[in-house]
Amino acid sequence: MFLKTSKSGFYVPLVLMVLMLFQVHAVSADPKVRIDLQLATQKKVTLAIADFVVKGADKMGNALEAKKILKKDLMLSEWFSPLQEPVYEELEKMERSSSQVDYRSWRQVGAQWLIKSEYSEVANGKGQVLTFRLYDAVNKRFLLGKRYKASRDLLRKTIHKFADEVVMQLTGKRGISQTQIAFLNQESAGKEIYLIDFDGHNLRRVTHDNTVNLSPAWSPDAKWIIYTSYAAHNPDLIMIDTAGEQRQTLHRLPGLNAAPAWSPDMQRIALVLSRDQNSEVYILNRDRKLKRLTRHFNIDTSPTWSPDGKKIAFTSDRSGTGAPQIYIMDSVKGDQSKVTRISFGSGYNDNPAWSPNGDKIAYTSRVGRKFQIKIYDLSTHQSKLLTTGAGSCEQPSWSPDGRFIIYRKRERDRHNLFIQKVGNGEARQLTFSGKGHSPAWSPHIRY
Repeated sequence: MFLKTSKSGFYVPLVLMVLMLFQVHAVSADPKVRIDLQLATQKKVTLAIADFVVKGADKMGNALEAKKILKKDLMLSEWFSPLQEPVYEELEKMERSSSQVDYRSWRQVGAQWLIKSEYSEVANGKGQVLTFRLYDAVNKRFLLGKRYKASRDLLRKTIHKFADEVVMQLTGKRGISQTQIAFLNQESAGKEIYLIDFDGHNLRRVTHDNTVNLSPAWSPDAKWIIYTSYAAHNPDLIMIDTAGEQRQTLHRLPGLNAAPAWSPDMQRIALVLSRDQNSEVYILNRDRKLKRLTRHFNIDTSPTWSPDGKKIAFTSDRSGTGAPQIYIMDSVKGDQSKVTRISFGSGYNDNPAWSPNGDKIAYTSRVGRKFQIKIYDLSTHQSKLLTTGAGSCEQPSWSPDGRFIIYRKRERDRHNLFIQKVGNGEARQLTFSGKGHSPAWSPHIRY
């Protein structure tokens, strides 16, 4: 049986677990500042991050570590350009013991925004208090204040949370510092699911199946991961929580139960079954009833939902060329209504991934002798290359803000994960084991 469900979700854990990561207290601020998101991609905000003012002892050096994490988070967001410390070192010293901000002087050293912070330890030594204040030096005003109380082991998550608040203040949308990437790592006995933070830290193993696992996919609430596992000697559909503690089989039919994709409302799962002699796309409803969406003698696979849940993009070799292409169909009527092909100019296209904003679809395309990531624009009906250069790039997955794509890059016999901003040719390597596959970027994680 399925787990009990709430009205807003597909599944709810057997035991309700509440984890208090941190307590947050907001400090009053002036109305939030917004910038035009299109203009923001052209010029970053110059940001000065002052050293933490330590109240009491800091034997572990957490204040220095906190600043390092914050600076990295805001750089990786690609909204900000941190000002180098020597430029404002003397000004920072002058204001260290004062609550006043000399906006004119900060502007003169090149800072548009300024972050001042304080760090103190809880009396029993088991926790810490971090206070942040964000200022707009150009418009001479206080923008945002936050105070967090957290245990020592949650320092990184606390900083990620504030970094996302800064991005929210600038753009009106949540940042992605708190997000994670699920992926497969090749082990001696098969492929296991791992999680890693957006900044490349906190790598941890989720499954210990000692078998081949495939296609991890997140639930929209970021609490569950569904995937295909051969643990029971058949490619079954499995659901596991992100702690790796709760696990159940969602679907088990002879043959493939593969390529799962959760609907945005968490009420349905699109998946691929081979019960019909070849691979077809089905919908698994919350009552475990199946509905067939594709009815074609060629292979149909790799479904991905549009953000509004009305459409599904998928891969099929139904074009008659014997090569896979990307198509879009209605999520209710399937291919019994209009089916639109969107990939052209290549004999192999696969792994479609619909952007969170709904305006683009990323996919793997063969270009020459290699694979590259292309992005199809639903308004212009044109595809453009995201990746170029050495190695084959495959298996794209979008960040929840729609600004970045993570993919697997294969060079010789090594497979690692890379993150690249859409519209930016530079890529950041996330994993280094040489064994990473099938990345899946989490939705925004709610604590």
